[in-house]
Amino acid sequence: MASTQRGKLSSVPGVDPIEQQLRAYYEAEAAAALRPAHGARREAICQAFATRLVDEGCRSVLDLGAGPASDHAPFVAAAIAYTGVDLAIGNAALAADLGQTVVPASLFHLPFASASFAAGWSMSTLQHVPDDRIDAALVEFVRVLEPGAPVTVGLWGGRDETVESTWSTSGLALRRHFTLRAHDRIRAILHRHLDVETDETFRVEPSDWEYFVATARVPA
Repeated sequence: MASTQRGKLSSVPGVDPIEQQLRAYYEAEAAAALRPAHGARREAICQAFATRLVDEGCRSVLDLGAGPASDHAPFVAAAIAYTGVDLAIGNAALAADLGQTVVPASLFHLPFASASFAAGWSMSTLQHVPDDRIDAALVEFVRVLEPGAPVTVGLWGGRDETVESTWSTSGLALRRHFTLRAHDRIRAILHRHLDVETDETFRVEPSDWEYFVATARVPA
């Protein structure tokens, strides 16, 4: 079954060399069960977003770049239907072991109908998307969210630089593409697709990169 799924994913339009590279990394990470734990700040951001969804009556959320459903717990605890999307079939299998749904797919071709989800969540994913495809990725993300849906997006940045990095907290020495962006440029990109409400920037040690988190809403 796994080999059949890999064949299907490879044939999805838009799975380009960068996605193939990223999938190789995350398949290796999943196979070795090396997914690093999230820090307290990310857990707090996720919990606050789940609380917001409850307050707004949102009953479903799509996690774009979900890994092995690492952020599912606050949503599930709040009775919010959780669905993730990730390139790695191994991450989908690990999520299934937790009783969660992560669909292996390209973020440029999400296998959902328009307006399928009441909210969107994406952490540490969009920095892997190069500048010539970032708008296409956000168009597709917004497409599957309801008008007016709340969204939280976090990504690495702080400066304009393209990096092929072999550094990772999991210890895997496999290359991953990063398109880092200055935060004013991230804001401008997000504003083309979302109504950004708040944003914050912070540094996560030991990296010298900065992390940008925005809360936003799909335009009604």
